[in-house]
Amino acid sequence: MAVTREQVIEALKKVKDPELNKSLVDLGMVKDIEIAGPNVRVTIALTMAGCPLKDKIKQDVKEAVKSIAGVEEVSVVLTTMTSAERAKLFGQEPSEMEGMKQVKNVIAVASGKGGVGKSTVAVNLAAALSKRGYKVGILDADMHGPDIPIMLGIKERPVGSRGMLFPLEKYGIKMMSTGTLAGEGTPIVWRGPLVNKAIKEFLGHVSWGELDYLIVDLPPGTGDAPLTVASTIPISGVIIVTTPQKVALSDVRRSVGLFLKNDIPILGIVENMSYLKIPGSSEVMDIFGSGGGEKIAKAFKLPLLAKIPIDPDIRKGGDEGRPIALEENERSEPFFQLADKVIELVEKAKSNKK
Repeated sequence: MAVTREQVIEALKKVKDPELNKSLVDLGMVKDIEIAGPNVRVTIALTMAGCPLKDKIKQDVKEAVKSIAGVEEVSVVLTTMTSAERAKLFGQEPSEMEGMKQVKNVIAVASGKGGVGKSTVAVNLAAALSKRGYKVGILDADMHGPDIPIMLGIKERPVGSRGMLFPLEKYGIKMMSTGTLAGEGTPIVWRGPLVNKAIKEFLGHVSWGELDYLIVDLPPGTGDAPLTVASTIPISGVIIVTTPQKVALSDVRRSVGLFLKNDIPILGIVENMSYLKIPGSSEVMDIFGSGGGEKIAKAFKLPLLAKIPIDPDIRKGGDEGRPIALEENERSEPFFQLADKVIELVEKAKSNKK
């Protein structure tokens, strides 16, 4: 006996959205059903692109449809509701940038290439600002390499309500990342349009609350994510991270060009892995060369905000989920210097606008 559409719909009526506790059918989340003999394909529209409960919904749909006699294979395709569909479901759709209403300053941390320690700088800057008494959040916008949850030691998954996600919090720092949505070790294969949509939702449909600073850790390069952030919200400034060697500096020029072209203010350059202090002596070793960050800063008439040394304790802090800047001491001093310069530059820019 052939499987019918009516049988599939009847089975899906028993599957509830875990957050709203109503049937997916009643909520209008079942968008399409395709039947080819014993194979069934169901398309489900989630309330938001980064729905933290998507894996459970997908599994529940598979189990419900597979319980129908004659069904052998079930595939589930997840898509996202339109703004109009969400508005109909919840009564009133949150405005596009609802979550950003109480965020005072957005600082983006960028790099021209990967492997320069951009996320390390971003998470320690957030920690240093928090230790200075500011309310801080960090958005991990690196969709394909989300490292911030590891660096903050966060393993929990966020929850959502009525079209809004709630950020996770550790050490007084609010955080949102695809790494916490997908789960540890799960590959994230998102193409450009979905990356753009997810970033916009992370900015506007995350309930950030009142923040003095939201640090946005951008993916490396000059692709979709930096452009989406640049065009979606007013950025107080961008910090560009590099290492001293020539190959990194060549990529930095392209990154600087991206933001200048879009009239996004660049606060300055951070030279990471700048030097290595030889244990037991005052001697330093320039592992990756020297002066690269200064050359780029000078070429574009930008300040060199900080020179971060190669330090095993910085690496250890990131691996163990406790950033070194949670303690103010000699080893974390460069990050506090960076935080102080960021505060100074942001406040100066504000006063100049008055």
